[in-house]
Amino acid sequence: MKTLTIRHLTLGSGQPKIAVPLVARDEAALSAALKNLEHACFDIIEFRADYFDQAGNPEYLIAQAEAVRRAFPETPLLFTFRRAEEGGEYPCSKAYYFELLDKAAASGIIDIIDIELSAGEGEVRQAVAAAKAHETAVLMSNHDFHQTPAKSDITGRLKKMEEAGADICKIAVMPQSPADVLTLLDATWEARQTANRPIVTISMGKLGLVSRIAGSTFGSAITFGTAGAASAPGQLDSANLKNILDVLENGNTAG
Repeated sequence: MKTLTIRHLTLGSGQPKIAVPLVARDEAALSAALKNLEHACFDIIEFRADYFDQAGNPEYLIAQAEAVRRAFPETPLLFTFRRAEEGGEYPCSKAYYFELLDKAAASGIIDIIDIELSAGEGEVRQAVAAAKAHETAVLMSNHDFHQTPAKSDITGRLKKMEEAGADICKIAVMPQSPADVLTLLDATWEARQTANRPIVTISMGKLGLVSRIAGSTFGSAITFGTAGAASAPGQLDSANLKNILDVLENGNTAG
C-alpha cells in the first residue's frame, strides 16, 4: 500500500491516524467544538458541513471551515458533506452537492474533500478532476448502514474508488454478527496487498469496535474518534482510542 502525505502527516504507515469529526449546528456550537479540540488527541479534523442549520448555504459553510483553519492552521482538514442517502444530515440535489464540493476544493482552505462513490460515476470523476486541479486530495467513501456486503463487494468498491482517481479509499459497513466484522477485516487485509492508495475500512456500531483499533494489523490508515459529538455509530473517545493504539503498537503485555 502506497503512502500519502498531507501537510506533515503521512497516511498508510505507522499507527492509523485519528480523525475527529467537528459536528455543529451554528457558529456558537462550532466555537464550543473547537474549544473541545484544544485538549483532544487527533491527527485530522473532519469538518462535517451537513450538520449545520445553514447547510444549504455554500458561502456560510466555507466561512465556517475557514474558522476551523484559523484555529488549527497546521492540521489536515477534511471537508465532508454527507448526503442523506449516505447517512448524512442534509437532503440535497446532486447539483448542489457537487457545486459545494467544487467550492470547497477551490477555497484554498481544505486539504481533503470527501466524495461519495455512489453519487454518480460521471459526476464523481468530474469532481475528482476539479479537486486535483486545485491540489486538493480526494477521500472517496461508501457507506452501508444496514449490512456488511460480501468480501468481494468490499474489495471491489475499494478498487473502483482507486480507479476513479481517489487518493484515499474509504468504506464503512454495519455488522449483524461477529462474522461480518471478520469479513470486513479480511477484505481490508486483502485490499492492502494490492492497493496503490491508503485505504480506510470501518465496521460500525458496538459490534465493529475492534475494526477501529485494528488498522495497524489489517491495513486501515485512518480511524475516527470523538472529541464531543459522534458522527457515526461506534466512534470511541479520541483520547481512549489513542491509548489503545499506543498499547497495541508498543506491545505492552505481560505473560
